[in-house]
Amino acid sequence: MKKILAIAAIFMFSFQTLAFCQSDNSVSANAVSKLKALINDHIIEKAYLQFDRPYAYYVAGEIVYFKAYVTMGERHEPSGLSGILHVDLIGKNDVSMQSISLLLNNGTAWGDFKLPDTLQKGSYRIRAYTEWMRNEKNPNFFEQYISVSSLNNVNRMAEAVKQSAQPNLQFFPEGGNLITDIRSKIAFKAIGTDGLGINVKGIVIDNDKKEVAKITSAHLGMGMFDFIPEEGKSYKAKVVFADGTQSTVDLPAVESKGITLSVNNDDPNKVSIEIKANRAYYKENISKELNLLIYWAGSIRTVTTKLDNEVLGLDLPSNIFRTGILQVTLLSQTGEPLSERLAFIQNQDLLNLNITSNKQAYNKRENVQLNFNAKNKDGNAVNGSFSVSVIDESKILVDENAENTILSYLLLTSDLKGHIEKPNYYFADVTKDTRKDLDALMLTQGFRRFVWKELLNDNTNTAATFNPEKSIDISGELKTKSGIPIGNCKITLIAADGGPVLTGETDTQGKFRFSNVVFLSDTRFILKTQSSSGKNAVLTFDNPAVGPAITPGSSIISKYNANADILASLQNNQQPGVLTASNGSKNIYLKNDKVIGPKRSYSYRSSNLGGPGHADQVILGDQIANSPTISAAINGLAHGLLFNSGVPSLATGMTISGQGGGTQGLVPMLVIVDGTNMGRGVNIDNFNPGSVEAVEILKGANAAIYGVEGGQGVMVITTRQGVLNDQIVSKEMSPGIFSFEPKGFYKAREFYSPRYEANQPSGNLPDQRTTIFWKPDVSTDADGNASFNFFNADGTGTYRVEIEGFDTKGNLGRQVYRYKVQ
Repeated sequence: MKKILAIAAIFMFSFQTLAFCQSDNSVSANAVSKLKALINDHIIEKAYLQFDRPYAYYVAGEIVYFKAYVTMGERHEPSGLSGILHVDLIGKNDVSMQSISLLLNNGTAWGDFKLPDTLQKGSYRIRAYTEWMRNEKNPNFFEQYISVSSLNNVNRMAEAVKQSAQPNLQFFPEGGNLITDIRSKIAFKAIGTDGLGINVKGIVIDNDKKEVAKITSAHLGMGMFDFIPEEGKSYKAKVVFADGTQSTVDLPAVESKGITLSVNNDDPNKVSIEIKANRAYYKENISKELNLLIYWAGSIRTVTTKLDNEVLGLDLPSNIFRTGILQVTLLSQTGEPLSERLAFIQNQDLLNLNITSNKQAYNKRENVQLNFNAKNKDGNAVNGSFSVSVIDESKILVDENAENTILSYLLLTSDLKGHIEKPNYYFADVTKDTRKDLDALMLTQGFRRFVWKELLNDNTNTAATFNPEKSIDISGELKTKSGIPIGNCKITLIAADGGPVLTGETDTQGKFRFSNVVFLSDTRFILKTQSSSGKNAVLTFDNPAVGPAITPGSSIISKYNANADILASLQNNQQPGVLTASNGSKNIYLKNDKVIGPKRSYSYRSSNLGGPGHADQVILGDQIANSPTISAAINGLAHGLLFNSGVPSLATGMTISGQGGGTQGLVPMLVIVDGTNMGRGVNIDNFNPGSVEAVEILKGANAAIYGVEGGQGVMVITTRQGVLNDQIVSKEMSPGIFSFEPKGFYKAREFYSPRYEANQPSGNLPDQRTTIFWKPDVSTDADGNASFNFFNADGTGTYRVEIEGFDTKGNLGRQVYRYKVQ
């Protein structure tokens, strides 16, 4: 018979409020103390990005818009820890193509990446992180893969990567072990050759070939079964995978003596915990003390009891927990972890977001008015920050289950290990089946931020190597032309377009630093020195700190999605023309979601001897301005180029050196900067990407104008207004006055949404935007209300509205709304 533990034996500790109750039990008190130190000394940060469309498909030339939400602590409160979020666009070869820094305000910011028209078709990655996140043993940076198609290669399909020769099957006993004579729940996960879940069915047999259980996967190759292991027996599964492959897989070995725990939350109103010891363990440890630790969202409950029954039970109401992961651990009376179980709690404690419109159906190009209201679980209006995207769903249907949302990421996938397939399946429509499938996921892919054994033994390192960034520092050194430091020199820093005047002084080594400066990347500064020795001085600026290394992407989730080709084909079918908008007399050239703006001529500034237009390829500065280096930026854009430590060479420029065949090497290209012949072997990463107006690649006939030196190709770099490498070295404009433009915070582009006049005819250009509307800065008022309006495009059918965000207390919310266009 099961013994029910008394609820009065529970002590509650909340790390968020620091309301700690002391327990006489030394094991529990020690565990609480160690966990308190971990949570308080090393606050966890997470970043989530909502994009302008619910699917990760784009076309070269489009703009990828996003809103960033950065949270801190176990309750996902808007972060006040970091003030800067770094966001990278990473190329197919795990090389940073663009990198921007966003200024966080109450844990939010928004930005974008312009995908170059010449971008090659493939899968790209967007990464977001704060410096503080780098302190984690396994840094949990936000990553999202996007599939980018091109009008030039719509029909080219990316090949699937085979992960293994045949499917495999893994078993995960609840509580960690199979124990003799204890009915055990075993979760399993079948993985196909592509690394994704695959359906499987079969039976479990013992070493006498007697069937003891049946196996049938319920969702994405996952499922559960139970049976009672017997003394001295071993077990294996004979299964058939969905692809017809057959396999026999051993189950974990059975322990003859042990104790385990199970958690059941099938009933949404309660969480049932059972501690089960088999007869051998019970006899050996009867009446010994047991400690149960229940941890969730920065809070812990402890239960201390004695092993005076083979089965001990405890029921807790679900509403005492927050939605998220629950970690239950059983410790011995000496503090040794005996068993552990992760479960997921789903309560009605998320924000209630309500969207209404002034009509249920609209015409093409008609103005849409949407009203939005946010309330918490108690029905009270909340003040929060939200973002909204509207798409034409008739182009590509949204797979709601596969979407990565603010709920699925912050509450689930960021706390689990491995790739989680279709994460929004567990949140889009919560049912008895989805809850059961979510429990199987927790058993098969659970992850622990901390391991009790390491924590109790003080093996967890909480020392911070990286400090939270609040703003940008401008630092460097002032020297004479001959390299002698100019020390103790008073200096003044002034933004060219106005702002506060900052004063400082160089140290004895000529070094200086202006801390906590907030400015945009296109801000030009003037630095004045008040020293006679400033004449003919050279001002050198420190480069920004090197970001974290780019780890190889997952071959499972980095696969190109052919749905991106659908968008490319839709764009390819549109006829270019003029879309007259009501916001002025300028002609706006619109090709699907790509807003080109006023028509430009083909010309561009060029220091090429042959003039503009005489190059095999031209890469404009806007395409590389936000990249860490020039070579990283154009590595995925330039055709037929290779780089060795920033030195460019033609891929065809191979030569044989030495006798008897020798070794192969690359002959560097000739590099021209603002008309100056820099020679071969030049490291182009010595130049600031933000200073570049155009990079031209010359081969063959176009390179012939440079004579013999151009035989291995020529790279012509033209800087903006002839300013070369102004981030690294700034020369005097006049005695004691320097001008420079450091990399600052990124200023997000405005999302272009045409506004049609009421009496305007349909127009010449089909308006076939995929993203109809994007607004990252939706804030609710004191009554929880907000509203916004936009104009439909020409697509008819269903338009989909999605709103995500959080309130000031970290409560999360998401809502989807649909309306018809006829």
